[in-house]
Amino acid sequence: MKKKQRAGMILLSACLIAVALIYVIPFLMMLLGSFKVQAEAAMFDLSLPTRWEFSNYVHVMESGKILRGYINSAIITVPVTLISVLLGAVAGIVISRRNDSLTKGIYYYFIFGLTLTLQIASIFFLLKALHIYGTFFSVICIFISLRIPFTVMTFCSFVKGVPREIDEAAVIDGCSFWQMTLRILLPILKPIMVTNIVITSIDVWNNFMIPLFYLGSARKATVSMAIYSFFGRYNRDWQFVFAALMLAVLPMLILFVILQKHIIAGMTSGAVKG
Repeated sequence: MKKKQRAGMILLSACLIAVALIYVIPFLMMLLGSFKVQAEAAMFDLSLPTRWEFSNYVHVMESGKILRGYINSAIITVPVTLISVLLGAVAGIVISRRNDSLTKGIYYYFIFGLTLTLQIASIFFLLKALHIYGTFFSVICIFISLRIPFTVMTFCSFVKGVPREIDEAAVIDGCSFWQMTLRILLPILKPIMVTNIVITSIDVWNNFMIPLFYLGSARKATVSMAIYSFFGRYNRDWQFVFAALMLAVLPMLILFVILQKHIIAGMTSGAVKG
């Protein structure tokens, strides 16, 4: 029996390593390629550069409008993340703590939102009618509407595992709903909050289609749009393309590495307690 379990663990480990390599190898190729000269970068291999060309990054920063893309992406990503997580947390607490037909209907309404696709044409005409097309505000509203269903679902799943006695003790001590939410429940919900912050930030930061369709201005281009424009000009200079891609993924990579412990705790707790 132990031999079978050991063989199963070895097989599972081998499969996980193979899956990890699928993601790690392209990243390493991109990282090493960003420091190579044109001929070496075009080989798409994992060999070390014969000479480390740090000037590739300088060239990308000067000509790729990456800094402007950083600023525009941050203008969109930060408010979308904060608002969607805060609203999702409050809605998740209320829905999970009430047990009536209206609340259940609201919960399934949010869940139904996970199945909907982006209606590009109808949203375009709606933004035109509201005179907000081409603004950061319109794109922020679209992203929030797309992220809210997922945040509500995950918070509901997590809050169900928090004992109701905590709420009752807070009410007995004279806490209002907002005091109980902000001072007591949100600290308990830290793992799932961090999980939603990272997932939402990565999704919004890397999104290309929504800013492309609804911003309508080169000055408001996000980092993903800047990378696309940069690739159009340097589609043969892979060393510059790799450097631009590294600059694009770097902020989210740092965020993920810093918060990965909380992400794992949030995802596993939500899965078990749902």
